[in-house]
Amino acid sequence: MAAMIEKDALKNVYLFYGPDEFLKSYFSGRVIKRIGVDRENVKHFDGKVTADEIRSELESSFLFAETTVAVVRNSGLFKNATKAVAESFDFLRELEEDSYALFLETEADKATPMFRLAEECGAVFDCSLRTLPEVVSSLTKRANAGGAGITPQAIKLLYEGIGKDLFSLYNEVDRLALLVPGGTIDEKLVLAESPLSIDAKIYDFTDAVVEKKFDKAMECLDAMLKDKIAPQYIIVSIAKHFQALYDVCCLSEMRLSPPEIAEKLGLRDFVAKKYVRQCESYNRATLAGIIDMISDFDIASKNGQITPERAIELIIGSGI
Repeated sequence: MAAMIEKDALKNVYLFYGPDEFLKSYFSGRVIKRIGVDRENVKHFDGKVTADEIRSELESSFLFAETTVAVVRNSGLFKNATKAVAESFDFLRELEEDSYALFLETEADKATPMFRLAEECGAVFDCSLRTLPEVVSSLTKRANAGGAGITPQAIKLLYEGIGKDLFSLYNEVDRLALLVPGGTIDEKLVLAESPLSIDAKIYDFTDAVVEKKFDKAMECLDAMLKDKIAPQYIIVSIAKHFQALYDVCCLSEMRLSPPEIAEKLGLRDFVAKKYVRQCESYNRATLAGIIDMISDFDIASKNGQITPERAIELIIGSGI
């Protein structure tokens, strides 16, 4: 996509659509840089906009012999516009050489007349969220540029705990890099310093328990308890993870592939692949026994025989 924007002939109309705010802003910025327009000649529109408003702004470039760019964000035109509304934008087909319209939309429907109009008279780019491998590559380069290293495990934790938007991820990596000048951003730093979602912290913890990384599990537990995550919720999460492994193990024994398991259990593909890998260290009988053990500790904590915190420590210390 970047190469196309840099090398292809400039278009008078661009549509960048999708949920990745970083890509939309980055690529539209590259187009504006190629156009070479002064900042004061870039007109910004946010939300609902009419054809007359855009046309009036762009036609001013012809009157004053100036290059003018209209940047329109989240107009909804490419999702909801009727055929009649799209026809009012037909002037986009005949823009003057120094007039450019850039549309940045979170949602767009390829079947709408506005989308087809953009395809016919301009260039359209899908700015979907990055996959995890793409994020690993991007954040590694970002951390290195900030004078720090970053582990793939730390990136995965940020990806699951902060979100897939590169703006947010870049900002967090930049901030963490300042905390370890010349050092490495690892999982421990992310857990201690980043505003991760509760689910991300739980996933990291249960993965450590299942994969028998007990020191890491205790570090994650300490971080979660400091964040006031309820111990009972942590116990339930451990049980759910092992129940999921049991279900995956049963389906694996039926020779279902990871994609088939994902569809059957309603899991994302990468989660199903992870569970299949984790099942390699267990069998169905072992998993059933672990689930019963967790249930016993859960009941003991609810009956006041032990504290929930102690129940979690005993689960971790059992060696699974």
